[in-house]
Amino acid sequence: MNKKNNSYEKEKIFTYIKSVFIKDGFYKISMDTLASGLNVSKKTIYKHYPSKDVLVEAVVDSIRNEVSGRLSSIIKSNENAVIKLIRINELISSLLFQLSDKWISDLRIHMPALWNRIDEFRTKQLFGAIGQITKQGQKQQLIKNFPPEMIEIVFLSALRGVLNNEFLLHSNFSYKDAVEITLQILFSGILTSKGIKIFQKSFKKV
Repeated sequence: MNKKNNSYEKEKIFTYIKSVFIKDGFYKISMDTLASGLNVSKKTIYKHYPSKDVLVEAVVDSIRNEVSGRLSSIIKSNENAVIKLIRINELISSLLFQLSDKWISDLRIHMPALWNRIDEFRTKQLFGAIGQITKQGQKQQLIKNFPPEMIEIVFLSALRGVLNNEFLLHSNFSYKDAVEITLQILFSGILTSKGIKIFQKSFKKV
């Protein structure tokens, strides 16, 4: 098999397995099941990915790169701070819509070290994004003049609490619903009256 075909085969395997993992989790899915779904041998999968753990890490890296790129695009856009906050809300919500509760639970329970790396990445990326948007919003008189670092800490602490809270595993809230409600509460608390008008006008539209 030449290099081009080898690359195509690896990409095909990864795309399929990523879709399975983020929908159904990974812990109870065997390599036999994955191979059957791909209509290939396990040996073919192992040629590209030596273990299921490696596959899980590859999926996490793919999601992380996607989130990083989209966050960068939001920050660099010419939109006002409120729209940027709404777009971050949309980014997080769409991500959680893709990622099933089973995938998130499997990561937290069965690969805690990897989950901690995700949490560190999420904190660093979101902390930086919210910090920049907060300062922009205060200059535009759209965000109240609370200390930016406090807004960042409250924002991230709330999100981490929602995503890590054991209560959610035994409640009627999905991760997506809980995050959306949390973000809307936060937005209504930090926005000025001018910012709230933009938020109310733009939230559903965006």
